[in-house]
This record gives sequence, C-alpha cells and structure tokens, in this order.
Amino acid sequence: MRTSWLITSGILFACMWAAAQDYYGGAYVDNRASTVAEGYARGMADVAQAAGQYNLMTSQAAINMTQAQRNAIENRDQWTNTYFQMRQANKQYRTAERAPRANMETLIRYAQAGKPQQLSPSELDTVTGAVSWPTPLRSDTLQSHRETLDKLFAARARQGTLNFEQQNEVDAATKAILADLQSRISSLSPSDYTRSKKFMESLTFAARQPAA
Repeated sequence: MRTSWLITSGILFACMWAAAQDYYGGAYVDNRASTVAEGYARGMADVAQAAGQYNLMTSQAAINMTQAQRNAIENRDQWTNTYFQMRQANKQYRTAERAPRANMETLIRYAQAGKPQQLSPSELDTVTGAVSWPTPLRSDTLQSHRETLDKLFAARARQGTLNFEQQNEVDAATKAILADLQSRISSLSPSDYTRSKKFMESLTFAARQPAA
C-alpha cells in the first residue's frame, strides 16, 4: 500500500514539473561541458576557429601590403620620369643659352635674303621715276601695262610713296606682264626670261618702298 502511494506521488510530481516547464518557457540549459572529452572537443574547435580568423586577417594584410607596394612603385616611377623630363628640358635650355646669338647684321642679312634685288638707278630713275624696260618686256602687247607703270612710278617720284589704290594698280599691271612673259617662255632664252622676271619682281617691291 505504501509502495503504491509513493509511485503515484512520483508520477504526479513529474507531471506537475513538465507543466511548469511548458508554462515558464522550458528548462535552463547549461552549455558547459559535462565531460572531459566534450571539453577537449570544444577547445579544439575554438583553436581551429581562431586559426581561421588569423589566416583571414593575415591574408587581408598581405593584400593591403601588396597594394601599398604597387602604389609606392608607381609613385616612384612617376617621380623618376618627371625627374628625367625636367633634366632633359634643363639640358635643352642650357644648350640654347650657350648657342651664339645672331647679331643685328646677321638678322638684317637673313631678312634681306628673301627680298628681290633693288633696281639700279639706270633701271629705275630715283628722281623722275622713269623705268628702263628690258628688251623682252618691250613688246607691243605689253605697251598699255608699261604705260600704266610708267605713270605710277612717276607719281611715286613726285609724291614720295604710292597710296593703297596705286599699289593695287601696280600689282595688276605686274601680274599681267608676268603672265605674258610666262606664255612666251618657250620663245625666250633662259637668261632673258630669268632677268625679265626678276626685273618685274624688283619693280613690284620698289612700288611698296618710299622713293629715295
């Protein structure tokens, strides 16, 4: 009889304990290792996790270091290129500074090298403005152009210079004479053609200069 009462009391207590656990959210769980083997296993797992974290951090640090090294190399290369470019520019500047400078006479000679030769007083009278025409330019077909230029150079001798409109008239007459000369190149000797062409170029140049 006593045994039956104990069994019944035990069952009743177990049911009440289970109900209390359901009502209050479950029993407290202790995560601590209950055995030596479990503690050892958990310790090894922690060591492995720590090793993984270390390897990850070490790899990231290596990547960052590599990028820093690349940046340093690029900066050094850029600085080197800039340095040598500056040296080259400085060398060119010093070379130019050591070169002999052209004096005024040399500059005048260079400027005059491309100019037509000045007509002599026998070719263009500086007092009256009379023009002495070369033989190849005395053809009848050029008479009107010669007369135009004779009048203009006579005016130049009186005025001292020609105005803009008069210079344009000189240009037009000169172009017409040169075109006629070019059309007769096969019938002229090389020396006559060359001398006549240079004469017209010098006459055109003289029209832009003041009378002496």
